Amino acid sequence: MARNQQLRVLQALDVARTQLYHFMAIVIAGMGFFTDAYDLFTISLVADLIDHRYYPDGQRGDYLPVLINAVSLCGTVPGQLVFGWLGDKMGRKRIYGVTLLLMIFCSLASGFTFGKSTNKSVVTTLCFFRFWLGFSIGGDYPLSATIMSEYASKRTRGAFMAAVFAMQGFGNVAAGLVGTITSAAFVNSSQDKIDYVWRIVLMFGAIPALLTYYWRMKMPETARYTALIAKDAKMAASDMSAVLHMPIVPEDDGVNELASQDQYGLFSSEFLRRHGLHLLSTAVCWFVLDVTFYSLNMFMKDIFTKVRLLDIDDDLLKVYCQMASPPVAPGYHKSDNPFKRTIRITGVHTAIAAACTLPGYFFAVAFIDRIGRVKIQLLGFTMMTVFQLCLAIPYPKWLECNRNKYGFAVLYGFTFFFANFGPNTTTFILPAELFPARLRSTCHGISGAVGKIGAVVGVFAFHLLRNQFRTLLFVLVGCNLVGIMFTLLLPETMGKSLEEITGETEEGQTLDDEATTVNADDGIHVVPV
Repeated sequence: MARNQQLRVLQALDVARTQLYHFMAIVIAGMGFFTDAYDLFTISLVADLIDHRYYPDGQRGDYLPVLINAVSLCGTVPGQLVFGWLGDKMGRKRIYGVTLLLMIFCSLASGFTFGKSTNKSVVTTLCFFRFWLGFSIGGDYPLSATIMSEYASKRTRGAFMAAVFAMQGFGNVAAGLVGTITSAAFVNSSQDKIDYVWRIVLMFGAIPALLTYYWRMKMPETARYTALIAKDAKMAASDMSAVLHMPIVPEDDGVNELASQDQYGLFSSEFLRRHGLHLLSTAVCWFVLDVTFYSLNMFMKDIFTKVRLLDIDDDLLKVYCQMASPPVAPGYHKSDNPFKRTIRITGVHTAIAAACTLPGYFFAVAFIDRIGRVKIQLLGFTMMTVFQLCLAIPYPKWLECNRNKYGFAVLYGFTFFFANFGPNTTTFILPAELFPARLRSTCHGISGAVGKIGAVVGVFAFHLLRNQFRTLLFVLVGCNLVGIMFTLLLPETMGKSLEEITGETEEGQTLDDEATTVNADDGIHVVPV
């Protein structure tokens, strides 16, 4: 087999028509992202209840919301690196189950407390399990992306990967709905029932992950790992024959020849020559995107409090109204019922997620294989810049109490629409396409880990600039501009096979998109698209 030829089993995958197994893979991998988003964003919704229950006198200081929001994000960083590396060394499927089990355990454990339920024990226990929950969530990113990219055909790969990632939007909506329903169920209860609400909301995240564990374990290993990394041609052919419902003859000679080719390592001079700029660009783009995405998402409550879409403490209300031009008098007071306040917080969160976040994901699924990854990423960063400038430049006007708050919410929502119909989706897709199979999961993990460092930076940046939100918005605009510059360094991957993208086969040496030659003896069959 010549160096530029592709294995038949991989050719068959690249031109396969859309089948049931594609949709099953989307659901199985997507439910992991549903759980990921639910677990990462639900904590910001119940933080107000935890604060109210364990720090009733307001003696918590400023560290609590930052701590409980940042700790799971901190866990995702080593999780991406460790599980991404293990996915290349031990197999995508084998490690995939480990991340899900850890996710289930830590979601349930987040609702328990070691020792007496004092503020110190509750926060310590919560942070401990939230860190390891983040660790498991981090591992799900490179594994889900790699598995879906290696299963999908080249014509629909972008849409299928975007569909997996879109489950994050449904998880975001579910976080708001579960928080609202649970709080409403206890709305007439005494405040000592607060413990039930936040624990139920956090523990609910284990249910969707638990429901998909069996099916995740039934998925066969991807053919690209089995053939190109494990060098098991018979197993790759057998697995994909069952998946595609067609006979595929093993190609031992082809696999052996691939094994004899130059297998450059991570960060070797050859890797840096071929993929160094790709890795730098995907990592930087993910970093600057997450600075914006997580700071604006996880502190939505605080931001909408400033523009009075939500009620706040009397003292803070006076401060915000004095910041308005001209200063105005506060017009309402904080509700005495923490459950009603949580309902309002989760209601606003759900409205933004349903009206802006989800449609952004849907647009990404619809257009990712028509417009291309790079163009959508450029569009997203550009439009995020425009809308954030619309928020930042006239910011004093937004602070005028009881006025302009709905206009602020609309512009804020459009920022999330173009984040999802833009870099939030494409930064997930591109690292799973640009690197060779033996380094794919690792490089995706590196890019994602740098991205989650950006998320942690965003959380602390919001904390430091919480009284200078206009300044923070201009900082986020700068992040978007950096994202635009590095996006221009990335190649377009739309419509190409993974081996063609990574240089493992030359352009034009993969199968035609319409069909392959029918020959029952050698196992090549017509594969309509």
